[in-house]
Amino acid sequence: MTKKQRAAEVCRLLNKEYGTDLRCYLEYDPEKPWQLLFATILSAQCTDERVNIVTRELFKKYPTLEAVAAADIAEFEKDIYSIGFYRNKAKNIISCAKALIEDFDGQVPSDIDELTSLPGVGRKTANVIRGNIFGINSIVVDTHVKRVSSWSHKG
Repeated sequence: MTKKQRAAEVCRLLNKEYGTDLRCYLEYDPEKPWQLLFATILSAQCTDERVNIVTRELFKKYPTLEAVAAADIAEFEKDIYSIGFYRNKAKNIISCAKALIEDFDGQVPSDIDELTSLPGVGRKTANVIRGNIFGINSIVVDTHVKRVSSWSHKG
């Protein structure tokens, strides 16, 4: 069996076991794509469940991109404290909100280079946005995928 055939078989078995109905577990308003962007930034080193608990209140308190951009950083840190790495995440999210307003007319861009130019946005976050907001086929690779991929090449 070639590597390509083996990969196709692995994908077939995974699809059979887990299905092909893919969904994002982070909660956000589809009319406000910036919410998914910020929820994804918050999800680094944190569970989606915890992020959803925090963002339910966070997005009520800061209902617009402008409200996030104008947020007091110390207060925002308190709002997201339970997520971990709250100082960096608060700084990045507020800076990201400002950049979206100033550089992208308040719109979340679909271009990978534009997305990764935003504070706190790496390739994984950018690809989550591209796939879930814009329907662009994107591969989201996190540390678990990297670890398993690396391990399988050694075996």
